Amino acid sequence: MDCAKRRAVADLHNELMVEIFSRVPVKDLRRCTCVCKSWCNIITDPHNGKKLPQTLEGFFQGVVGGPHSYGQFTSLSGSGERVPPVDPSFSFITAVLPGVERMVLLDSCNGLLLFGCTREDKFGYIVTNPATKELMTVPASSGSCPPPPPFERDMDAGERYAHTFLMINPAVSSHFHLVQIWENRAVKEVETVHSYSSETKAWSDRSSKWGRGAEGGEWELWGESVIGVMCGWALVDGLLHFLALDLQKQENVIIAVDGEGETFRIIGWHGKDVEAIVFIGQSQDHLHCIGVNAQLDQGSEVRFTRMSIWVLEDYDTQAWILKHNVSSLQFFELLSHPIKDFDIMAIHPDHNSFILVQHWNQKLVSYNMDTQELRGLCTLEKGYVVITPYIPCFLESSVLATKH
Repeated sequence: MDCAKRRAVADLHNELMVEIFSRVPVKDLRRCTCVCKSWCNIITDPHNGKKLPQTLEGFFQGVVGGPHSYGQFTSLSGSGERVPPVDPSFSFITAVLPGVERMVLLDSCNGLLLFGCTREDKFGYIVTNPATKELMTVPASSGSCPPPPPFERDMDAGERYAHTFLMINPAVSSHFHLVQIWENRAVKEVETVHSYSSETKAWSDRSSKWGRGAEGGEWELWGESVIGVMCGWALVDGLLHFLALDLQKQENVIIAVDGEGETFRIIGWHGKDVEAIVFIGQSQDHLHCIGVNAQLDQGSEVRFTRMSIWVLEDYDTQAWILKHNVSSLQFFELLSHPIKDFDIMAIHPDHNSFILVQHWNQKLVSYNMDTQELRGLCTLEKGYVVITPYIPCFLESSVLATKH
């Protein structure tokens, strides 16, 4: 009996520790394995693996213009034979929601995916955790909501688009937010901002707070600008960060806004001899950006000469620290191709590496800053446009729980 009681107490202790560890960031979880043998055993036990925080697993990819913007999954391990962590066809969604005519994968954040979809001739959204097959439908923010951007490099300058970002931090709350920015490329300005909360299950129109006008507004600080569609975004300190191009100053601006669309700030970028910021992301709890220097060749093509990775170490002082430099000699294959022929896809959230796609040969590759090695992951399917990073989350959610 005493032996049975001891086992029961030990099991209860392990369950409680797994619950605690499930709320610890990945990098801190790895440090916990060094604290003591019992912690290491709990964390490395394969039976507990799905309950603990995960890291970047790979990428969904698909073709814009077809019925899906997904359908393939590429593992970050580079092994084409590895079984995807979830079904990349997302057949469980159409099984639960009959009548869905077209789904476009718009965003991902900490295990959740955001789809735009047409169902019964109405446009709306689906937020889902493909690992647990839970989902929740979200209506469009209004009847006049413009469509999402087509995720193409050269968008029609006269079109209106709704950029919708998904925000969730499972360590803080199981609720999520959507932040939607309406952009008019004809007049090169932000029209309005809407936000959605899974807690209130309602959209809020922030036009009065953010709109331009006689008294001005926070968006007025932008001037004429366009949002960087292929330039990444980051969730850091509870704020959504994304890039915009100030057309008057011809320089990049880093915008930060909270999930309610109420708190707004511009993150200062002090140049640092970098000609342009091409990508931002979150890594190891800090905002990172990738900048490039380039030159015009004899054929009037822009080619990069240097790539640098910067980290925002201090929000108060907005001090950017150089983390890594990459010369074009290290990317010797890129020397023979213009800068438009590759795009950064992601900065690894837990490692000193980033992932880019080489358009000339359709290869997805990873660059390790510590070893300075470039490693091929896979060759993408012809016609790809959308490439979406994915971090699994195996914790069930009371918020989603197949609500529609």
